Amino acid sequence: MMTDRVKRLLLLLLFPWILLSAPFHAATLAERIGSSVVKIFTVSVSPDYFRPWQMQSQRAISGTCVLIGGKLILTAAHVVNEGVFIEVKKSSDPKKYIAHVQWISHEADLALLKVEDETFFEGTKALKLGSTPHRQEGVAVYGYPEGGNEISITQGIISRIDHTLYVYSNFDLLTLQIDAAINAGNSGGPALNEEGDIVGIAMQKIDDSDNIGYIIPSEIIWHFLDDIKDGNYDGFPDDGLYIQTMENKNLRKHYGMKGRTGVLVTRVVDGSSCDGHIKNGDVLLAIDGVKVADDLTIAMQGGSRVSANYLIRKHQIGDTLKLKILRDKREIIKDIPLTGEKLLIPYEHGKRPRYMIFGGMIFMPLTRNYLKVWGKEWAEKAPVKFVDLIKNENYPTEERREVVFLQSTLPDRENTGYAFPHHSIEEVNGKRIKTFNELVKCIGESKKREVKIGLEDGYVIVIDKEKAAKANERLLHRYSIEKSAYLGR
Repeated sequence: MMTDRVKRLLLLLLFPWILLSAPFHAATLAERIGSSVVKIFTVSVSPDYFRPWQMQSQRAISGTCVLIGGKLILTAAHVVNEGVFIEVKKSSDPKKYIAHVQWISHEADLALLKVEDETFFEGTKALKLGSTPHRQEGVAVYGYPEGGNEISITQGIISRIDHTLYVYSNFDLLTLQIDAAINAGNSGGPALNEEGDIVGIAMQKIDDSDNIGYIIPSEIIWHFLDDIKDGNYDGFPDDGLYIQTMENKNLRKHYGMKGRTGVLVTRVVDGSSCDGHIKNGDVLLAIDGVKVADDLTIAMQGGSRVSANYLIRKHQIGDTLKLKILRDKREIIKDIPLTGEKLLIPYEHGKRPRYMIFGGMIFMPLTRNYLKVWGKEWAEKAPVKFVDLIKNENYPTEERREVVFLQSTLPDRENTGYAFPHHSIEEVNGKRIKTFNELVKCIGESKKREVKIGLEDGYVIVIDKEKAAKANERLLHRYSIEKSAYLGR
C-alpha cells in the first residue's frame, strides 16, 4: 500500500508536468495551425459626422484573421470597418496580399475576406468551425497583439456565458467571457479548443480590467454563415416587445401567474414581428417551448442563465417563433413570423452621413454615428434628449420614421438669431416631417418665397428661399464645402 509520504512525493513530481502540459499542447497546436492564423493590416477612413461634407484623417490598424473553408478568411468586423485598403500576411511569408471584404455582419462584429492572389493559399490549411464551448472549458486565443510580429497564444477558460451588448455594434448577442487578456491586435483572432477547432473569435475587453476578454461564440459565426448562403445578408431578428419583469408577487398574483413564470408585455412596436399577434398586457410564458423566468432569463445547457432574447436572436429572419402567452388568464400559443429590427436612431455602416445646408443651417437625420462624436462616453455627454430617445423611444412610428434635426448653423446675415442646435424639425410650411427626404423635398419644391420651418418646443424659422440660396453660395465658398447636400444613394 502506498504511504502518504510517497503520494505527496508523486504529486510534487507530477505537478510541474500538469502545469506545463496545457501550454505545451497549445504550442504544439500553434505549429500545426500557424499558417491558418494570419495578420491583417487595414487603412480606414471614416466620415466626419460633425462636418458631414468631409472625411476624417485616415488611420491604420492591425488585427488577426483565420482561414476557414472556401478560401474565405474570417475576422472581426471592427478590424476592417470602413477599410479602404486591406492586406493580410502569413507568419511564414514576408509578402503582404491584398484582401477585400466579401461579407460583413456589423451586428455580430464578423467579416469574411477574399484574397484574389491564389498563391496566398499555398501551404495553408483551413480550420474547422466547432460548437460553442461550455463554461469552465479551456480555450487558446491565437493572434498578433501589438508589440511583435510573431503569433501569440493566450490560454484561458470560459468563465461566463452571457447574452449582452457588443461594444462595436451595440447589439445584444450571445457572448463568451474568458479569463485571458485580449489586447489590441488580437481582435479577429480565433479561440480554439483542444482539437484545434474554432469555437469563437476574439472581439473586445474591459479597459480597466486585467485578464478579462470576450469572444464571439461559434454559434453566432454559424448564424452569419447560414444567413449568407442565399447570397444576401439579412441580419438578426427582433420581436419588437417591451418587457417588464414579474419578480413582484403582487404583480404575479394580479395576472393569475400561480404555478407559472414569465414576463409582462408592456408595449408592442408598430410594424414589428409581434405586431398584430401579441397585445399589451399579455404575459410571455415560453419561447419555442423553453420556459421564461420572472427575470426574463432562460436556462442554458451547462447551468448558465441568459436573457430570453437569446432564443429570438438564434433564429434567422423569416423563421417562425413559437410563443406561449397568458392572455386574460388563458394560455395561448402564437406563431410569429420573424422580421428584422427597425430603429428610429440607427447605427449606419459603410455610408456617408446625409445632410442638407439651407441658408447656412445644417440639417441631418439623427444616427448613433452622430452621437459618437462625443466619444466613448457619448451616453453621458451627448444631448440628453437624443440619448433619452434611444433609451425609451428608439423605434419608428407612423408619425416619425426618422429624427430630423438642425445640427448647427454656419453664421450668415440670413440666419441671424436662428441658433437652435439639436432641435428636431416638426414641419415645413405646415406639412408634418416624417423623414429627412421629406424635409429636403418640402424645402426644394416649395413654391412660396418664404419657407417656414417649425421646430420642437414651438420655435419657428422663417427664411427667404432665394436669399437662402445666395447665402449657401457664399458659405460654401467661405468654408471650402464642395456640395450643399448629400442625400445618400
